[in-house]
Amino acid sequence: MRILIVLGTSTGGVGTHVAALARSLADQGDTVGVIGPARTQEQFGFADGTRVRFAPLEIGTTVSPRDAVTARRLRRLITTFHADVVHAHGFRASLVTLASLTGMRGRPGFVSSWHNTLMSSGARGRAERAVATAIARGADRVLGVSEDLVELARDLGAASASFAPAASPPEGFAEDVNSDLLRSSLSRDLDIPLTGPLILAVGRIAPQKDYDVLVDALADIAPDHPEAQCLIAGSADEAEAERLEQRIDEHARNGRRPAVHFLGQRSDIAALNQVSDIFVLSSRWEARALVLQEAMLAGRAILATATGGTPGLVQDAGILVPAGDSRAFAAGLRRLLDDPGLRQELGRKAALRALDLPTEEDAAAAARSAYAEVSR
Repeated sequence: MRILIVLGTSTGGVGTHVAALARSLADQGDTVGVIGPARTQEQFGFADGTRVRFAPLEIGTTVSPRDAVTARRLRRLITTFHADVVHAHGFRASLVTLASLTGMRGRPGFVSSWHNTLMSSGARGRAERAVATAIARGADRVLGVSEDLVELARDLGAASASFAPAASPPEGFAEDVNSDLLRSSLSRDLDIPLTGPLILAVGRIAPQKDYDVLVDALADIAPDHPEAQCLIAGSADEAEAERLEQRIDEHARNGRRPAVHFLGQRSDIAALNQVSDIFVLSSRWEARALVLQEAMLAGRAILATATGGTPGLVQDAGILVPAGDSRAFAAGLRRLLDDPGLRQELGRKAALRALDLPTEEDAAAAARSAYAEVSR
């Protein structure tokens, strides 16, 4: 089968998923192409050392007049590739793909994978809902990476929608790490002592991650747990990072400076998981976050917001609290910091739960099943 995968700008989970999917499909004999911004190839290496082909196409994060030009170029690429199926990931890539396929004679099957939900309100929220509705009704099959996204697609009129989770990170993340050496190195880099419990958060600094909740919770526990330190690893939206720093300074003026340190984008998340005591995720919404799966593979105690696909992913292998509730988040942190035995028990449950996470082969099989139904 000739499969063409389309994605927009990505720096995290979507790009990782597409790279694994393309690799698995190519390994199983399919002819696979990936289309997306040149920067995604640089970061994820879709065509590096594989039989996967890559063609650059800039697909921005917002709707613009250039989308018509982008759709025409994508249509030429689809025709040249002689695709049996086009699989778009995310709303932006799916919208451009839908435009490119509209009116095409003998067009290939169209599968749209949804990795995020609709979160805006007002005029922007109505526009996002209209876009999602058009995609739901225009795609031959919608795949949701969490159960709530499948329900959303059906509510918006999708004729066919099903659950297809992204693959978990590959085995081997629980590598041997010299914890003392890594902590010592981090301590020097950050110029702080790291002798107490270490809390880790991973994810870009952006509104969806709701780091306000984490910062407020850390400020709340600071007087009782001054030895605890929190590391945040991830790229930063400049405006959001500046606003968050102002929030930290406000807590500091009130005598409760949160013990939080920003590491920026890191390539050693596996090692950071191994030396941390608690993994936290304060997002307003997540599908089935790969960073959570990495923490589970490492056997970390987890504190996360009960939103999107997180409850189904974590189940009883962590503490789940309502999204947006910093007091509940602080209470969860206190429980874990005060009870090393609970941290150990939840870490063990997380590692056992990780044994049932979907593999790259599972994800490829789910996608291929959808392709078989929509290919023409």
